[in-house]
Amino acid sequence: MQILPGIYLANGFAYQQHQNGYLVVGDDAAVLIDSGDLGERETFGDIAAHLAIWGLRPEDVTHLLVTHSHFDHASHAAAWQRLGAQIVASAPAAEAMAAGDDRCIGYAVQRAFEPCRVDRVLADGETLAAGNLSFRAIAAPGHADSCLIYEVTLDGRRIWFCGDVILTDVEGREVTLGWNGGPDFCRPTYLESLRRLAHLPCDVLLPGHGAPRVGEAWRQVQMAYTKALMEWRS
Repeated sequence: MQILPGIYLANGFAYQQHQNGYLVVGDDAAVLIDSGDLGERETFGDIAAHLAIWGLRPEDVTHLLVTHSHFDHASHAAAWQRLGAQIVASAPAAEAMAAGDDRCIGYAVQRAFEPCRVDRVLADGETLAAGNLSFRAIAAPGHADSCLIYEVTLDGRRIWFCGDVILTDVEGREVTLGWNGGPDFCRPTYLESLRRLAHLPCDVLLPGHGAPRVGEAWRQVQMAYTKALMEWRS
């Protein structure tokens, strides 16, 4: 499913899967954002089949950008690395993925996380060059310590791949907040991340679950911050 020129949904709601994975194609780069399983069904083969629709082989994927270490977003990392992709994540995600420990929430899906050593660690504000593409990391901990938003600007649109920091419904209108069952979930930290994000520009929001929001996506970001203030204020 093509979302915008050069941006595709590689896995997720359009394929009757709960977890979204995205593909960005540039000059000399094919970048996946998140790739993992949720529950018993394995979707790595599905993603490979979807790549073929756009004329790509799994070996053509140059990078996997992991928004956070949870199983449904990161569990394919070792498999993509074996095919030659460079794995990119935050420092907390790199630590969790190397250990394959509870921060990868295998317990929540009754699966074992295959450990993977991240090739490139990004901190808040750092950028990754992939061909002609440039991704900027925005740290957004709270749902998990490891949460990064990847921002790329294409055709004048500021696009956020936000993982589980902000979720949407299947129509992309209503927002929800990330699951609170991880060992490193922290409500005050999450609230501060949302406060910070609410003051940044965003045109397109591509969440880890739910439908994309194309156009004025900053409205959804501010809705998420409002929701957190209303529901979490003690």
